[in-house]
Amino acid sequence: MRLSWRSVTSLAAAVACLASLLGATASPPAYGAGSERTFTLAPLAGGTDLPNPLRGQYRWLGAEPTPATATSNDVYYRDQVYWGRIEKADNAWDFSLIEAGLAEAGARGGKFGFRVMAYCPGCWMESRADFPPVTPSFVPRQSGGYLPDWNSPAFLSQWKELMAELGRRYGDDPRLGYVDVGGYGSYGEWHVDAGARISDANGLAVVHAVATAFPTKHVLINTMTPVPFTLKALKAHGNLGLRTDSLGCPDMYSMVPADVRLQEVWRTRPFFSEWCTRADPVLGAQQVRRFHVSTLSSGNMPWDHSTLTDRQRSAYVKALATAGYRIRLRSMTMPDAFAGGGRIAVRTAWANQGTAPTYDAWDVRLTFVHAATGRSVTRSLGQQLKGLVATSTRSVMVRTSGLPAGRYDVFVSVVDPSGYSVPMHLANAGRSASGAYRVGGVKVR
Repeated sequence: MRLSWRSVTSLAAAVACLASLLGATASPPAYGAGSERTFTLAPLAGGTDLPNPLRGQYRWLGAEPTPATATSNDVYYRDQVYWGRIEKADNAWDFSLIEAGLAEAGARGGKFGFRVMAYCPGCWMESRADFPPVTPSFVPRQSGGYLPDWNSPAFLSQWKELMAELGRRYGDDPRLGYVDVGGYGSYGEWHVDAGARISDANGLAVVHAVATAFPTKHVLINTMTPVPFTLKALKAHGNLGLRTDSLGCPDMYSMVPADVRLQEVWRTRPFFSEWCTRADPVLGAQQVRRFHVSTLSSGNMPWDHSTLTDRQRSAYVKALATAGYRIRLRSMTMPDAFAGGGRIAVRTAWANQGTAPTYDAWDVRLTFVHAATGRSVTRSLGQQLKGLVATSTRSVMVRTSGLPAGRYDVFVSVVDPSGYSVPMHLANAGRSASGAYRVGGVKVR
């Protein structure tokens, strides 16, 4: 039997009416709620620095932030923590410099990252008799006695042992944000200009040792590796992201511009960088946006900021301001009056004005502060921001139990669930000393 459009419409209306009579509801009610109101929050100026962890500029080689108005709380070590310095003899550990880096980042409220180099040709420490060699004496060498024997079972075993010890000590430290894979190649950058190269199987074993030693941290592999190898490593380890050491140089001297699959990795995993020694700040700013770079450093910066042209200086500042996540709460919608003891619908609208999402868990929290007594009640809106790009809208039912009648000021904050990092700096004006942002006022009946 075929029904006309008018018959179908009438039937649907009858079903809806019957459901209404039987008390059916499509979603839980917002008990005692009055009319909804949308509160909007003022934005910050576009170039205002947001000193959040694992975004923007990090400290490396003791370089102060450039320009001085930029905040740089994250800390990165490489020269300080090469293999021969933290393990002078087999199992003779010296982690004092790892501890120093963690302490420095912790004092700033930032995150620490490091790379262990096994080979550093031409580096300063190799010419100093008072410093141990980069490659420990117990690591086997290739013929000629200088290059590590990358494919030796002994090299792989010692590397795995080193990473396991580092992971055991620091894998759960909230101050540690990420670890470069390092290990193989000149400067730990996964390229060599002499001797035998590592096999794919052994290269994957080097990556595996780091990724499994730090399963809850971001682990980064340098993108000078061949694309098929990098894709295999990424597939094998969900915590593995990317790094390039040549921001501002052509194609960043990396394989990312050559493959669209690598260009999509940023959606779920971080891409960190540093300025190339011959960097063009205009090109670098374009690359930050195009390839969704989260962090960069001035440690290798080849020019003095004061000598840049206006165009170059503007591009450099833009690169710092937009690298990584830059999240703004556009609005929050909720009833402007409601009864306590029930639930209300709260909708949030967000915008990420940066180049990449945050890859960590942040809890969005709503706090009601009684205008007369100052008593506060906080409710979680959940982890709404992980992976946010462009814009999004979220809706959550919030319990209103514990809210006596009266007027309330409503605040929102974005909190690190571990309690280590301060609440996220949003691209909104009006941040309080506690890291919260006032949304508006409501009434509880």
